[in-house]
Amino acid sequence: NAEENGNGDGKSSLRVIVRKGVHKTKFGFEPPLVSEWRKRGWGYHQILAQQYDDDGDGNRNSNKLGKYSSEYEPTVPTETALRILRRHALCFDTTFREDLATLCITRYHRYGEAASLLLQLLNNEEAGISGSGNSFRTSKPSLSSGVFMSPNGTTRHELWLRFAEVCTGHPREAKVAGVDFDGIVRAVLKGHDALGAASGTADSGGSRVKGGIGVDGQGLGFQVFDRSSSAFGATEDDNDRTQQQQQQQNTDTRVINHRLGEMEGTLWTRLAEYHVRAGDFELARSVYEEALDAITRVRDFSLVFDAYVKFEESVIEALMELMDDDEEDEDADGADGMDEGGSGKAKSKSKSENTTDDDEDMDILLGDNAANEESAGASADVELAMARAEHLTARRPLLLNRVLLRQNPHNVGEWIKRSKLYMDLGEVDMATSALEESLKSVIARKSVNGSPSSLVLTLVDIHENERKDVDASRRVLERICSKNEYDFQDTEDLAQCHAAWVELELRQENWDMALDLARRSVSGKIGASGAHGKRSSKAIKGLAKSLRLWNLLFDLEESLGTVQTTKDAYDRALEWKVATASHVLNYATFLKDHKYFEESFAAYERGLGLFPFPHPGAQMLWKNYLTMFLERYEGSKTPRVRELFDRCLADCPPEAASEFYIQYGEYEENHGLTKRALSVYERMCNAVPAAEKYTAYRLYIAKAIHYLGVTSARPIYESAIAALEDGPASRICLEYAKMETGLREIDRARTVLVYGAQLADPRRDPDYWSAWHDFEVSHGNEETFREMLRVKRSVQAAFSTVNYNAAEMGAGAPKVETLTDEGALEMIASQEGVDLQEKPLIGGFVQGKRTAEMADLGEVERRAARLRQATGAVTNNAIATNGADDEIDIDDIEEEEEEETPTPAGKVGVK
Repeated sequence: NAEENGNGDGKSSLRVIVRKGVHKTKFGFEPPLVSEWRKRGWGYHQILAQQYDDDGDGNRNSNKLGKYSSEYEPTVPTETALRILRRHALCFDTTFREDLATLCITRYHRYGEAASLLLQLLNNEEAGISGSGNSFRTSKPSLSSGVFMSPNGTTRHELWLRFAEVCTGHPREAKVAGVDFDGIVRAVLKGHDALGAASGTADSGGSRVKGGIGVDGQGLGFQVFDRSSSAFGATEDDNDRTQQQQQQQNTDTRVINHRLGEMEGTLWTRLAEYHVRAGDFELARSVYEEALDAITRVRDFSLVFDAYVKFEESVIEALMELMDDDEEDEDADGADGMDEGGSGKAKSKSKSENTTDDDEDMDILLGDNAANEESAGASADVELAMARAEHLTARRPLLLNRVLLRQNPHNVGEWIKRSKLYMDLGEVDMATSALEESLKSVIARKSVNGSPSSLVLTLVDIHENERKDVDASRRVLERICSKNEYDFQDTEDLAQCHAAWVELELRQENWDMALDLARRSVSGKIGASGAHGKRSSKAIKGLAKSLRLWNLLFDLEESLGTVQTTKDAYDRALEWKVATASHVLNYATFLKDHKYFEESFAAYERGLGLFPFPHPGAQMLWKNYLTMFLERYEGSKTPRVRELFDRCLADCPPEAASEFYIQYGEYEENHGLTKRALSVYERMCNAVPAAEKYTAYRLYIAKAIHYLGVTSARPIYESAIAALEDGPASRICLEYAKMETGLREIDRARTVLVYGAQLADPRRDPDYWSAWHDFEVSHGNEETFREMLRVKRSVQAAFSTVNYNAAEMGAGAPKVETLTDEGALEMIASQEGVDLQEKPLIGGFVQGKRTAEMADLGEVERRAARLRQATGAVTNNAIATNGADDEIDIDDIEEEEEEETPTPAGKVGVK
């Protein structure tokens, strides 16, 4: 059972096919070859144990494909072992193909067969096995079989990298084995099928082999990605088949991008390296360029671009080394010529014997030219390589920008950046081409990082300012604005394009054309039917209500048009309800400047109909309307003026009413009746918000005093005190007391001060009490001064339970209700949920208790009056004795006040 077979070394070896124990049972001993195999083993188990731990650290290194060492050299011939392992992988254990590929790389150095095996694993070509005894039958692999599951835990990504490394490191062996690495990688990266039959040799049974593995029938092609069987089935119609193939191709493209992940850039660099190692430098350069135009990730771009730059640098270094070697050779030849100078005559004689003088001169001439041409060609190659490297480096921003645009072609900012990059390089035509391409690529509803109108405006600016081609700018704007070649999503973007067209004509001093374009843009007739007969979009329909275009039209009509055309434009805007309050104001001002006063008032009326209160523009319109009307008619048409003011104040909110009341009152003062003016100010005091009432009452009081006298202000003061808050009311009381003091009504002034004292907390309003103090010093006596001090103590007691924030001290704060001590304690007890218990009395002290009667200032005054009656005689005797005429010793009173025992908070003590 042995036959002679030739191996790669030209030596002969025996292939022995023997079953275990058969030879020993039959003959009583084992042949030497079988004995040696049994002694040392098959030789690949030790290698497989080392293939994932080649560095000896105990860690798996599944991506490394270096040379693995073994403890011994097998005695089995290489071809014999490979055939046995192939049969085992084909017929018994298909998962053994991964180990077989590793053996082909690490031990047997069959790189082509390893590449073919790895390709089968990536395509998951598994042969069905059936048979009995010594006969085996194989079936064709199923394209719809599942993904290959490595028994060693190798991932598909690792298989791809291992396959790429083998094909890149040994391109010729892979090509001889029938592995088209270029086609495979391009099919994977571009989403197409790479179909082909691997080359092989016929075995003894007449079957073709693929990648070194015998398959019954014919050579099998490879499929890069699994497809369902229905994708390959015949359809009834060719169109349906084409459509299904297109859909399947799109699906495969999405699946490819998902499965490749971070491997896309690596595969491109491996493919370029494959051609570099094969010696196809130009093809490798084209692969790099193709990769830069195909990748969609910045990380992959960095990998490919760095590899491309290193490749160009290596080419430059190689060319420089060749030039240095040539120079060294020339120097060596020159030195050899100098050494042989002494025997020149003998050499010339021998040469003349063989050749003629003319031939010798021709050879010398051709030799010098050839050397010069060779050196010139080498330097030109170096310069060309350096120019390529510099050009590549200069193109990096553009290439990176292209990658970002492939990620999102609707990125407006990147398109504009691309045009600026071309402009920086001085390539104006490329910049315009990029912007034209952007208008075809960017979809308005998907645009990001800018508005689509900026693309058009940038393109127009380049044509006008850089290329000095105004006609080209007009053609672009005509395509966008008139022919509607671009479908805008937002009306504002299209309005910007129309405004740019008008401004372009204005810069070219085509006044009539600019005015005509502005009128047409808001006419509502533009874009009645879109491009190619389509219905106009929402953006086109909204042009008639674009404020940008209306503002532009108004400016042009006032500057270039006639009065009638301007009036028509404003009237149309008011009719379509697209005018704003500013437009109404400008319209009225325009009519006023041209002496159309009644029409200007009519414009105000139309504007107030569009913008009534509480619209913010209503206040501005009423203010200008009333001012213009008063300037026009001054004192005439009084009933009409009063009607306007009454209409305005009837709907005016309180926050804006004070301005109109003051204007109304001034008009009545100048052109009407004083009584009407005072009634207007009175209405103002009741209509304005609480924060402005104090100022309104002061104005009302001042006007009343001016026209009716001082005494007429008393009822106004009283109504103001009743209507205002505590803080403003106390200040009004001071002014009221000052007025009564000026009238020498001291008792009335003191009464006002006593009344206002209950509104002024001494802690927050010390000015009130200092004013009362000065008043008593100037106009009072000891009794009234003491009464003032008693009132102050009682007010302090009344406000003792009120707490203020630091920000409220000294500032106006809302009025709060005061509480007695008992009320405060009861409130705190109820909040805390505890029972209020009386504290026991302490010996030597009397428990102070404020009754409800003491809470009233009237009760305090009554008790003070009784005390004055009891002490009246003593006081009169003291005055008669001293001979003083109601003089008060302030120092003595203050000393007595200091000697008095301070009354606790909430208690009123009377001596």
